[in-house]
Amino acid sequence: MQWCPLKRKARVGGNILTVLLAVTAASAQAETLREVFEKAWANSPQGRTAEAKRDEVAASRTVAESWFPAAPKIDAFHRTDRWNSDLGNQESEIGISIPLWLPGQKAARRSLAEAEGGENEGDIQTTQLAVAGELRRALWTLVMARSEAEVAAERLKTMVELEADVGRRLKVGEIARSDLLLARQETASARAAAADAQLGVVRSLQRYRVVTGTDRLPDNPQEPVAVAADRAVDPRVAAGQAVIERARAALKLAQESRREAPSVGVLYRRDRELSGATPRDSIGFAISIPLAVEVRNAPLLASANTALIEAEARYRRLLAEVEAELREAEAQLESAGLGAALAVEREQAAAERLTLMRRSFELGETSLVELLRAQSQTTEARIEGVRSRSRLSAAQANLNQARGITP
Repeated sequence: MQWCPLKRKARVGGNILTVLLAVTAASAQAETLREVFEKAWANSPQGRTAEAKRDEVAASRTVAESWFPAAPKIDAFHRTDRWNSDLGNQESEIGISIPLWLPGQKAARRSLAEAEGGENEGDIQTTQLAVAGELRRALWTLVMARSEAEVAAERLKTMVELEADVGRRLKVGEIARSDLLLARQETASARAAAADAQLGVVRSLQRYRVVTGTDRLPDNPQEPVAVAADRAVDPRVAAGQAVIERARAALKLAQESRREAPSVGVLYRRDRELSGATPRDSIGFAISIPLAVEVRNAPLLASANTALIEAEARYRRLLAEVEAELREAEAQLESAGLGAALAVEREQAAAERLTLMRRSFELGETSLVELLRAQSQTTEARIEGVRSRSRLSAAQANLNQARGITP
């Protein structure tokens, strides 16, 4: 069977770059990184849940601003002797009771509602930061996979051309058939590597689509490292502080609610002793004052105090974790910068050596094995180069992430 390099080149154009063209088409309709982040936030179930909790906070504020701590209550009573002596004796009574705020209780309830609002906003900011982290990981994984696939496709194209050249030189007797078989092996290996790289792009693109709900990539995914002076308070730290404030407000409310709500009421009564007698009407007033007892208050106060202690302990742990994450991100950025610089040197040296080896091979001074080794080293250097550049950009984004900054 005759070897036809032209058919292989056609297959290269039809199969190897399919995924890359799809990603490029998506990039042609690119958006800013901020717009992509907003889509990821809108697509996030955690984000929708956090924003939906604003209704709960609004309901809590409504309770705090109401005139009464609970709903008023209506009581009705009626008694008759119709079912026994049937002398016409009747008694009817209707009354309404209204619960009252304890001294300081309404102010404490209002403070708790405000603290719950701050906690909810802190949860939203923290969730946004978490979504930004997912977006950054998915984005730079896709960028790296696409870059590696481009290198793999170029390697395959080079090997196809080299195999065709070896085939031509074999026909004129300048090279042995074993060299053609070796070139075919390398081409098959390059094709397999290109297929694996395509699969990596597909996987990364699917993950990116899950996070953002779209295939469209930002036109410029690069993130400048935020200047320290321009940084706001880390939303995780602010959220931790809000949790402590809410726990303190809950403890204050428990302290101001040492008894059930007292109530006042008014009653209207009508009674008749015998059938045909004139009914008698009367109006009465009632007041209910529950007593404060330890059996009720101790568990509530202990629970509120435990929640405050737990919130303060979690906050101290959070500060340590945020600081550790920041230091790690700074070290990662420094390491990625050094790795990118070394990768550039290696890539340049490998490319220059490959150029020399190609000239030597064309002149018959270098064997195909040595040329293929140089080609392989150059490909490895290029892949490491694109990886190191992607790692550097990802490290910049990760440092912003560690500093609590969204795109």
